[in-house]
Amino acid sequence: MRSFIIAGVLIIWYVMQLMLQEKALRHVDGDGSGYYAYLTAVLIHRTTDLTPVLEAEKKRHSLDYMAHYFHKADQKLINKFYMGTALMMLPFFLAAWVFSWISGMPLDGYNIVFQYGVSLAAAFWLAIGLLATRRLLSLFGLPTKAILPSLAILVFGTNLFHYTFLQPSHSHVYSFAAIASFLTYTRLYFLHQQSRHFVLASVFFGLVLLIRPSNGLILFASAVVAGSADNLLSGIRYALSHVRMLLRGIAITLLIIGLQIIYNYPLTGRIFLWTYQNEGFNFLQPAFFQFLFSFRKGFFVYTPLMLLSLAGIVVVWKQNRWMAGSFILFFLLLVYILSSWWNWFYGDSFGMRAMVDFYSLLAIPMAMLVASLQERRILSLLIFPVIAVLVVLNLFQTWQYKAGIIHPDSMNAQKYRHVFLKWGEEYRNVLGAMAEPLFGNNLGGLIASYTNSMEHSRNPWTFNGIQPSDNAFSGSHVAQMNQSNIYSPTLVLQKDDILPTESDIYVKASVQYLEQEPNAALDALLVYAVADSSQQVVFYKTFRIKEMPDSITETWRTFETGFRVPAWDGKAAEIKVYIWNKERKQFQLDDFHINFYNINEK
Repeated sequence: MRSFIIAGVLIIWYVMQLMLQEKALRHVDGDGSGYYAYLTAVLIHRTTDLTPVLEAEKKRHSLDYMAHYFHKADQKLINKFYMGTALMMLPFFLAAWVFSWISGMPLDGYNIVFQYGVSLAAAFWLAIGLLATRRLLSLFGLPTKAILPSLAILVFGTNLFHYTFLQPSHSHVYSFAAIASFLTYTRLYFLHQQSRHFVLASVFFGLVLLIRPSNGLILFASAVVAGSADNLLSGIRYALSHVRMLLRGIAITLLIIGLQIIYNYPLTGRIFLWTYQNEGFNFLQPAFFQFLFSFRKGFFVYTPLMLLSLAGIVVVWKQNRWMAGSFILFFLLLVYILSSWWNWFYGDSFGMRAMVDFYSLLAIPMAMLVASLQERRILSLLIFPVIAVLVVLNLFQTWQYKAGIIHPDSMNAQKYRHVFLKWGEEYRNVLGAMAEPLFGNNLGGLIASYTNSMEHSRNPWTFNGIQPSDNAFSGSHVAQMNQSNIYSPTLVLQKDDILPTESDIYVKASVQYLEQEPNAALDALLVYAVADSSQQVVFYKTFRIKEMPDSITETWRTFETGFRVPAWDGKAAEIKVYIWNKERKQFQLDDFHINFYNINEK
């Protein structure tokens, strides 16, 4: 089975690269750029300071790039992400470097060979994770005929596929492999109480922490894989009575975590460093049910086959109540912690990506359910076709996400229904975004507020398209958008209007709009643009003012949003905020409000 799994992963990887073609040049993107940054900093730029990496990343991205994973600490640029993912990519990065050097390709860390190296790294660790999960399941006495379908469900029926083959630079497949290996060796330790299993479990636990410290929660799943209270207590007693083994395991874990300290200390002079600046947990307000069931990112909405894991608890309960109870408690703890993160939907992502890391554990009750179904022919004839349909649905929605049909972070029930099972060009990139969230009370004081009621023109607004109307939202004037007027009245802030700020700024904007023909404002964009003293645009961010297509006309509706932009510094000579009528359709605007706030940096 080992050769079958490895060969299968490699075939899928090869087919995906053929399908992606030039899109493979974006394997390192999004959060993945942050995880990958350690490699380019040290091995390309020969420094631990991430400033040259930031400059290189700016050239690769559009003008709205803000490098949210880099922060200043003691005047040095640090990475909020930990280095475990980069460490697991390292052999493939080195191979790509050697190949690029021999073939005369640029040694920049981003050419197509490096991109393929990252995607191959993800495929390799997927195979390792699957092999570890296969061994873990076999240690519970499950037969191969139940294990193989369960592994297939993990690969093709969940977003593990997406985070291996479409966004391979993200941390999730690497965490999946590390956690699967940790659980396997932990299970072996509780079964046989051998020091080598304890040490290997310690190695992978250290790696779990070095990838994503919050995933250290997996330690509490030891009660599940122990299999019984007796096994758990016996294993703990054995560790306490074999002090040398215990200390060796702890030392190995600390040494692996210490790699992060070795990297950060020369930069900041600090041993302990909270790298997730201005982010944290809201333990008193967990988004528990949204995390599981919302159409924005709900775990069971976008990965419905994981309901098999919960259904499998019934089977586990009949066989081993300790395991079932331990699993339920751990699952509740896991969802509580993950849903307490300030950005509970985890930004741009396909489905609930934070759960991908723990799929090897969830595979245990799933595989037990599969084994039970295989013994019930009539029931299996009913259930397995449903599983096959849901696998196809997952792969289709994975494609929808990649094609821009499913919005990366702002879905809701109405949007989900609109694009469900849709594939036409008219469904691509038509959904608008919700306001960007901020952690806690990070919204600071009001810097400036501007309103254009369209009743008269005055600085700092232009007067594009303003005309009398008997149907104005308020007053007696509107801004008419049409083929000859594609830019709304524009807020124009000049150098003297721009008060320098130390931190980033949060912009709140709202406007009333009325469509005179169906979906006239569908492609209209709110634009925030910053130019330097030479009139070169240095930052440019846009938002759709309409969230989704509909047939409503001659009705005033509200668009409002909020978003983060870079601090106003000496480079900003002019700032403009306006509505761009991209498709030159007919609609009207009224009551344009724009507020600028400080963001409290902590």
